[in-house]
Amino acid sequence: MKITVKITLILICFACSLVMHAQDAIVYDYRLDQKALNDSKNPIPSEIRNAPLFGKTINVFGASRARNNRKEVTDTWHCKLAQKYHMLYRNYARNNCCIAFDRRRERWSAPINEFYEEMDTCDYILLIGGHSDAEQIIKGKGTLEEFEEGYAKLLRGFVKKEPDAKVAVFTPWNIKNPPYPDITRIMVEQGRNFSIPVFNCATQSGIYVWDLEFARRYFHSYQDNTHLNARGHDLFYNKAEKFMLGL
Repeated sequence: MKITVKITLILICFACSLVMHAQDAIVYDYRLDQKALNDSKNPIPSEIRNAPLFGKTINVFGASRARNNRKEVTDTWHCKLAQKYHMLYRNYARNNCCIAFDRRRERWSAPINEFYEEMDTCDYILLIGGHSDAEQIIKGKGTLEEFEEGYAKLLRGFVKKEPDAKVAVFTPWNIKNPPYPDITRIMVEQGRNFSIPVFNCATQSGIYVWDLEFARRYFHSYQDNTHLNARGHDLFYNKAEKFMLGL
């Protein structure tokens, strides 16, 4: 009887460890098997098959904007991109985490510039961030100088860990309140320093966070200036896709 109980407990602990490991990333494998790749009755369009994204692996980092704030990750533009180009998609984003600031004392997460090392190998790395760091600075729990240092550490880490991967960064939306403009400026400048393409969402996105009617239609709520809803992701998709294809 005791042996049975011990074996049961071991199996339960092993199962829990598997679940915890699975929770490190949300994974969707949209890659095609050999049969589907060679199916003459359902040929893959040439613009998909010949695209640089086709069949590749993408790792996504960020906070709730990348995680979709407890909504379905499959609603996001980056997950839809992975589905269209038959990619292996891993989303490592964590709600309320920062690029540079440690929030474990608040029972949230370590900064991305620490836990990025847990990722598996990939062809593309996508960082969507800056909002949580800006909010920490607003609360007096960090400075722009600390953000810049921590952000540079992350970019350096991406390049060192996955030197063959293509890295892309998406800044915060066009939020006028300090320190958002400076966060965006730093992300663009440091991206240039590391030869990493940065999509400036403040100037290039066509996402109008200051317009209440726009927010009602395309954000999770009219009071939200961060999280796009499914319609918002669809609206932004074409610009993001063009950028990603051009990496």
